[in-house]
Amino acid sequence: LGNLSFFMPVHNLTQNTYFMNIQPAVNAAVSGDIIECEEYTYNERVTIDKPLTIQGVNKTNCIVDGTGLGIGKGIQINSGITNVSIKRLTVQYFKGSGGNADAGVYAIGGNDNLYLESVKIQNDSGGSGFYANGPVNTVTLDSVTSSGHPNVAGATRGIVIWNGLKENITITNCEVFQNNCCGIELQDGQATGVTF
Repeated sequence: LGNLSFFMPVHNLTQNTYFMNIQPAVNAAVSGDIIECEEYTYNERVTIDKPLTIQGVNKTNCIVDGTGLGIGKGIQINSGITNVSIKRLTVQYFKGSGGNADAGVYAIGGNDNLYLESVKIQNDSGGSGFYANGPVNTVTLDSVTSSGHPNVAGATRGIVIWNGLKENITITNCEVFQNNCCGIELQDGQATGVTF
């Protein structure tokens, strides 16, 4: 006898549905949904395959953690998926096979209108912090901290946007430090409309 309560920390605000983890919420979402994460440590990888927003209630205690998950990306945005926003999260302890192959947040390519706000990406050994592959149009990083990405398996960077034409790139109020190769790198292709 008594009350049985469940803590379902992931809330799709648009559909008013709840989930234990972020990936099932993404799988069930439709384009444009907003997924909000309560204070919790989410030991999982997340693959985003549609336009949506993933946001924490605060970046300090809303943690996507790669401890024990082996080599791979933390939050991956699939190729050609546009209009993705990631806000108020910490992404940490993902292991990579190289600075170009893996990252805490990794946009595979053509991810126009990508927006990160108040995100901390840290201690991803062997991978970069934030990686976006071009060509890409409109990437905004606002109040992103990317740090502690050592060279375990190739050069690692704090923030890197590579390949093809990179248009309308805005990097503002960011802190980038203790990364093996470079702090911020835009390389291998032209760039236009870049604001630091």
